[in-house]
Amino acid sequence: MKTVMGNYRNIARRPRWNKAFPGAVACLTALIFLLSLSLSLGCVGKDLTIGVVNSPREIVYAELIAQLVTERTGTTVKIVSYRDVRELYRAVTRGDVGIIIENTDRGFRESGLPVEEDGKSPYEALKRQYREKLGLIWLRPVSADGGGRYYAPVISAETMGNLPALPKLINRLADVLTEENYMELTLSAKGEEKARTAARHFLKVNKLI
Repeated sequence: MKTVMGNYRNIARRPRWNKAFPGAVACLTALIFLLSLSLSLGCVGKDLTIGVVNSPREIVYAELIAQLVTERTGTTVKIVSYRDVRELYRAVTRGDVGIIIENTDRGFRESGLPVEEDGKSPYEALKRQYREKLGLIWLRPVSADGGGRYYAPVISAETMGNLPALPKLINRLADVLTEENYMELTLSAKGEEKARTAARHFLKVNKLI
């Protein structure tokens, strides 16, 4: 009798993991879903302007970013072409644009830093200068012209504060963009509508949207 009662008590004390486990998994899954949803909802209803000088490479890069950000976050993105670099940077100073498409050659000229070959330190100095003097942060670049220059999205600190998920999302482009396919995109994207179509096709092929 004692043995039977003792066994009963032991069984009664055992935790009911089999019943609790499915509920815990469901709660964890819901939490992960809500966290991922909050990243997107944090951008919904917000606006973003990308500024470019009227060059095919900048326009196609801007289209890639615009469609990626719109599809993944719901942010309304507008691309504005400026007549020249001076007008573009005036817009940056006024806070009219949140992202520009820049290349290292022009960046060195605008910052007044010397261009040196085959060295990481000049590029790091360029990024530091942009951050400290202009409040602009260079994201991951893509090579062009045989490695002679690099193109990159450059985002304002204010935009990063308003849309903190953007840098990580936009940097995903650097995982799939190469010098070769970037050139192919540029050549196939003559005109605004063609640039939009080429960018969308590229994003879908690479499973980014």
